Amino acid sequence: MLYLVATLTPFDSRGRVDLARLRAHVLWLAAKGVDGFVPTGTTGEFLYLSEREREAVHRTVLDTARGRPVYPCTWDPNPATAAYLSDAAREQGATGVLMPPPLYYTLTDGAVLAWFRQIHETVKLPILAYHNPKYIPSPISTTVYRQLQSEGMVAGMKDSSGDPYRLRRLADAHPGTIFAGGDRILGEAGRMKHIAGFISALGNVWPSFCMRVYRGERQLEDALIDRVNELRRAGGIPAMKALTRMGCRSPLLAPRRELLRGLPAAEKP
Repeated sequence: MLYLVATLTPFDSRGRVDLARLRAHVLWLAAKGVDGFVPTGTTGEFLYLSEREREAVHRTVLDTARGRPVYPCTWDPNPATAAYLSDAAREQGATGVLMPPPLYYTLTDGAVLAWFRQIHETVKLPILAYHNPKYIPSPISTTVYRQLQSEGMVAGMKDSSGDPYRLRRLADAHPGTIFAGGDRILGEAGRMKHIAGFISALGNVWPSFCMRVYRGERQLEDALIDRVNELRRAGGIPAMKALTRMGCRSPLLAPRRELLRGLPAAEKP
């Protein structure tokens, strides 16, 4: 089962995407043994990156991944832009793309299906649908996913529901197509027989620790939950960026140092 990292997007002191820092981060994660990368997803702040910035991030990760699977999130409110970013990613060697439903509005199942049909017609790469009810108001229900699969519109799905029952049911019904997300259930997901893999945010900071949990070291699971809780208390993505010495850009702000005191330091190279 693959262990992929949803990569952070670093910024320099002027708020520009720091591609050199990103390259170094991907090389470090590869040296730690992660299986692949998912850039410009939720952890990568895709909503706050321009089209050119997203393409540059994708190119940098793909150039640095050294043959490991890469699934950039190429979502855009304009399907033509999503197709352009996907085409560029395909030319640069992407394995597939991550694609949530349209954001902000709550849509019917029919509208979600219509969106993926339109995307499928224009995107010439395997598509991973993205279910994340914390941030995306339109869910991908088990019924919708079954139809997406039956019509060949998606190759799989990242499910960040954090619901082990839903994940197990989906993985058993569609073996090898479901990637779990939400590091709180990292250990439990690793024990699911038919899961395709895990897409982790915490792996940006503690990749070796997270892979040990995922691959069966159950004695570390309480420590994992402690880290998840402390990271949330410290601010989530900005806290991860502070621990890995990456910069923030508006609207995210670097956390106060005292908020990081309950967290272990990031792993060293």
